[in-house]
Amino acid sequence: MDSPQALDQALQEYGFQWPPEQRVPAVAVESFPTGMAEQEVNLRKSLFFRSLLPLILAENEKILAKREELTSIHEKLERDSDAELSDEERTLVDHLQQRFRVEGDIRDIAVRDKLFRRIDVIPPSLALSQAANESGWGTSRFTREANNLFGEWTWNEEVGLVPQQRREGATHFVRVFPDLHASVRSYIHNLNIGHAYTLLRQLRAEARQAGRTATGMELAQGLERYSERGQDYIREVRSMILQNDLHELPEELELVSEP
Repeated sequence: MDSPQALDQALQEYGFQWPPEQRVPAVAVESFPTGMAEQEVNLRKSLFFRSLLPLILAENEKILAKREELTSIHEKLERDSDAELSDEERTLVDHLQQRFRVEGDIRDIAVRDKLFRRIDVIPPSLALSQAANESGWGTSRFTREANNLFGEWTWNEEVGLVPQQRREGATHFVRVFPDLHASVRSYIHNLNIGHAYTLLRQLRAEARQAGRTATGMELAQGLERYSERGQDYIREVRSMILQNDLHELPEELELVSEP
């Protein structure tokens, strides 16, 4: 979109307002338009949330599909631990173990449990709050020039931008993404496999075992190592959730393709 106003009009044509209803249009905003910083605060926030929520839901849907495939294999092995996996199932297992960095024999329940902990969704409230915090509501240089919503680093200069205030001797870059969806996908994957977020995954798994979906407020506790600010960062993320009523988002948000 050429301008925030054009983006707002396009979203309104889908009937997409903020806060959203349960049914969320499957719109795909590739990049934020220039001029976000100059917009009135409420409009800027609304554009930001409406642009990102469908991307988060789309990525969560893909993760749940993978989880269902793993569940099918898990149930098969629960019935018979010696059951032979088909070539298709074996290929799927190899893909999941490689993608989510879990080694070992899939017949081992501990291996499957570890996969289940890693193949799970991130609450939209948490993702939206962190994106707003890290990107300055889509106005930061890295979001504008690199579609980087979450401050993700890389050490590959071919896919990175040099931070303007990088410390002397530092070699990291800010990762460049082709679009906003790629940034969302990478963020969720990092939380799902990163050693630093073991607590987040534990809290999420415990909520599942209790028969409920973990909230963004809960899982924020597992972000202490996301930022050098530690507990202060957790408080910022939780404050962002509360101040913007993200904790009041409908629990069962549904992504719909039709206008």
